[in-house]
Amino acid sequence: NVAVLLRTRLKCTIEKHHDHKSSEDKEPSTSTSEPQQSSEKSTRKSPSPFPDDKISHLALNEVVIDRGPNSYLSNLDLYINDRFITKVQGDGLIISTPTGSTAYAMAAGASMIHPNVPCLLICPICPHSLSFRPIVIPAGIELKVLVKVSEETRLTAWLSVDGRNRHELHHQDTVRITTSVYPVPAICRFDQLGDWFESLAGILHWNLRKSQLGFSETEQSTSTNNDTLDRPTPSKNTD
Repeated sequence: NVAVLLRTRLKCTIEKHHDHKSSEDKEPSTSTSEPQQSSEKSTRKSPSPFPDDKISHLALNEVVIDRGPNSYLSNLDLYINDRFITKVQGDGLIISTPTGSTAYAMAAGASMIHPNVPCLLICPICPHSLSFRPIVIPAGIELKVLVKVSEETRLTAWLSVDGRNRHELHHQDTVRITTSVYPVPAICRFDQLGDWFESLAGILHWNLRKSQLGFSETEQSTSTNNDTLDRPTPSKNTD
């Protein structure tokens, strides 16, 4: 018998706003001297870069929405179950699984979560407001985290899934993130709890720091040092 750990994944769905879609699908007008070509273009539909205005990805670690190469703060609206929670102003936002809590989210100041805990981790990246701290919310099929690019943002935002699949988010674009119904099974070496702590101890170098000495050992080492300092040094014979 072996222990199997089911690691939660995220399903990320990007919904493009219709205004951007229509502007991108517009074609330049043709001259009247080419009626045949214009009629062919009108009957032929150009392939849309965003079929059905939705793009879906699966993430094992995290979904990151940041300001990308822009120099201004990102301005995001955070919703949970279609209920407005807060406006996020800062370098971005991390929505992480328990597996990804020891990656980018931990570097941003979030807590480490065991992969067996059914939850989602929401962690801001350098928030403009110090009151917005990382939060843990329960995971579920119906639970949705909706991030919408605010109308007041100066520039666009960028989304990445596990450090890949970069997408640019324009005004009023929406990202829906839910818990996927298809977790990743992982075979444990020993057991679910021991493997995780052993991995953390090895990566974070736990128990390698020298322990603080007790009072008896401290007094003994201090008295030894004092005896060494009080002992007279032999004088050199110059004759």
